[in-house]
Amino acid sequence: MFDEQLEEFSRQRLGGRPVPEDVRILATAQWEGRGHPFERFGISVLESGAPHPLADFSYLSEKERADPDIMANCAASTQMATYLRAVAQDEDGNFYGYWLHPQQRVDRNPPPVVKVDTELTYWELGGRSFAEACLYDIAFDDDALFVEVAAALAQLRVAISAGSCEGLGQLPADPAPEDVHRRLYYAERQRLGLPDAGYGAAL
Repeated sequence: MFDEQLEEFSRQRLGGRPVPEDVRILATAQWEGRGHPFERFGISVLESGAPHPLADFSYLSEKERADPDIMANCAASTQMATYLRAVAQDEDGNFYGYWLHPQQRVDRNPPPVVKVDTELTYWELGGRSFAEACLYDIAFDDDALFVEVAAALAQLRVAISAGSCEGLGQLPADPAPEDVHRRLYYAERQRLGLPDAGYGAAL
């Protein structure tokens, strides 16, 4: 029923990679209007046509756009969008995506899930699937909430591999997204001829 939408989602959000089963279930439940447990926490699968959060600078003022340092960071973010494939976003503007850097170990399938907040901080989440990563972020140290949301996911046939956040494990992002963004930002500053100001020492 949603084959065309899923194909478009694959092209736009995952670079043509197959849509993982848990993401497919969450997306179709959302599109059908049945909803999914993460919507309770303001997390929705991104719709087709929605801009990538790392490449959307519509909020910038003209003064900010004239600031070369800000624009260097925007350029770095745009490049990061090719490595971090946005899948869902919450109502506060934070988003969740797959880390698909070319240096990432190829045997990690699905790849690690990373959360990016509105301050461009990259959070590597626990879990070995997209649903587990979102659950990890929501419940964290609340075991009762973990069990409640996991049960709701089970009703959608989304399996969770552990009974608490501690048991989920983690797929480390390699190289670390924070480090990649920093390198891209410093390189863009250098390209724009901005003073080093000690940045080179951090590379």
